Amino acid sequence: MLTPERIKEAGEFVEWLRQSLHGQELPQSNRVRAAGACFAIAQGHHHAIVLLIENRLYSSSFALIRLEFEAYIRGLWFSHCAKDSQIDRYISGKKCNFLETNRLIGDIEEKFADLEQTLSMIKSKSWSAMCEYTHTGGLHVQRFNTNAGIEPNYSDEEIEEVLKFSENIGAMSVIGVAELGDLKEIESRVIDRLVETGKRSTEGRRP
Repeated sequence: MLTPERIKEAGEFVEWLRQSLHGQELPQSNRVRAAGACFAIAQGHHHAIVLLIENRLYSSSFALIRLEFEAYIRGLWFSHCAKDSQIDRYISGKKCNFLETNRLIGDIEEKFADLEQTLSMIKSKSWSAMCEYTHTGGLHVQRFNTNAGIEPNYSDEEIEEVLKFSENIGAMSVIGVAELGDLKEIESRVIDRLVETGKRSTEGRRP
């Protein structure tokens, strides 16, 4: 089990990120609305993951990791890569056939060479497991069985990995919102916090 101190730290980090953006104003545009909503949803998933882990609802916390990652990727893509017509179609609620995750990541990494395919590597390494956890695959069912019966059987290492990943994506989503509003002080503050606490899992400068 994670220590109470680690759970407290995770909750405090969520609140710190929330307060970082509280009351800030953003430009009015459909691009900002689309990207900002995706980043906000990613932050919401991060918060939910922390609460679920705090309450030992590990299966649901694991299931949200893919959703958080996808929301972040969409936020980046709408911020920097999407055409205005694609944004308008998206926020109108129409079906969008252009949102395949590999395509979005490819567009982002083509635009920002300093990412050095970081997003592609994360997806290549973790996507299969993310899908298994989200869609109740065999990998997830294995974590819900023991020799004694059917019950949660997640290792501390796995839980910590999910928590750290969600913290990274949550923080990067805050940075994404800060970039939308050219809020450079907030962006720098969050980056410094990630470096200070050792939470940042990606290398190179994020767009």
